[in-house]
Amino acid sequence: MVGQRWEVTVVRRLLRYLLNLDPLPTDQCQEPADLAAWLIQHGLGPLAHRACRTKCPQLTAALQTDLYAAVAQNELHLANLEAIAAQFQGNIPIVLLKGIALAESVYGGIMYRPMSDLDLWVPATYMPQAMELMTQAGFEQDGKEKRPPELQLLSDGEICFYQPRWVQNLIELHLAPFPGWWVKHTTAIDIDGVWQRLEPLPSRPNMRQLAAEDAVIHFAVHTAVNHQFDLHLIRSLLDIALTAQKRGVNWQVVAERARRWRVATAVYTVLTLLHHLIGLPELEPALHALCPSWLHRWLFRRILAPEKAINGFALSHPLLRFPLLLLLVDRPRDIAKMVFRTLWPEKAWLEARYGGRVSHWGHLWGMFQRGDV
Repeated sequence: MVGQRWEVTVVRRLLRYLLNLDPLPTDQCQEPADLAAWLIQHGLGPLAHRACRTKCPQLTAALQTDLYAAVAQNELHLANLEAIAAQFQGNIPIVLLKGIALAESVYGGIMYRPMSDLDLWVPATYMPQAMELMTQAGFEQDGKEKRPPELQLLSDGEICFYQPRWVQNLIELHLAPFPGWWVKHTTAIDIDGVWQRLEPLPSRPNMRQLAAEDAVIHFAVHTAVNHQFDLHLIRSLLDIALTAQKRGVNWQVVAERARRWRVATAVYTVLTLLHHLIGLPELEPALHALCPSWLHRWLFRRILAPEKAINGFALSHPLLRFPLLLLLVDRPRDIAKMVFRTLWPEKAWLEARYGGRVSHWGHLWGMFQRGDV
């Protein structure tokens, strides 16, 4: 937490102002240093700078450095995107995901949506060629021992590259917009349908973005599952709200699709927070359709209250990550499957993770030694 502890009503009015839903409250500019610190902490500095520059010059001045930092960082990402597009020469399809797509389509400019990396969806059939072309363009692969490329390919994950000349310019080539073993073991996401519904970007007709409803589900699942609500949660809610505002979202389609894909609990949890902290009346029928059991609702109210979200939600211990992921699963039998496959993974997983050097029992013993169990 930065500075003072914030109240839900105060943050709600501020977020609604950033979305042009309400006027700026007169008391928001009284402590610009604390407010600027909160906005920067949650990745909202550039957006607030634009919204407040005529209404609150003191706050705007306090956010100036953060805006410049976002501009500099995003220009590097944009340069990488241009280099990749030139290298691919239209032979490999590129779908923009997350920050880069949002900056282009709903934030109104590349400078207003900070990005920590560049996320691109390249289908699996094109990935070997894309990786070769990335190397030819001077990018180097960024690998991790626990997440080797072979394991990423099995989980529809991402292959990471970076430009050696620059700092903090990670490029992630995703095999699918919904990666990871949680998705593999517990959901039924129709990736072919997602691909067929892709839409062109107004500013980049040669590139694509997810359809608005698919994008909302993607943002929600990424926030709940991939980051467990602890990385720029408030900005993720703004991402969804701006997508609905600028692109139009059919919330009943979101609810129906989320239920069919078995991600209803994850989507419900994120959209409920959005409704509490911003307030979109059109969301209520979709929330009713997505509503999980009373036990899930009670647990999430205790774990992830709006007060915790605005003041910096974080799990008290890393081992709580797995129980939280289990709570987000729609079907009980998928919970059992996820637990079993975590302890006793497929042979292909062992081969990709350990290069065939570790047995099932060796994997299980290693988990005990590391304290993962």
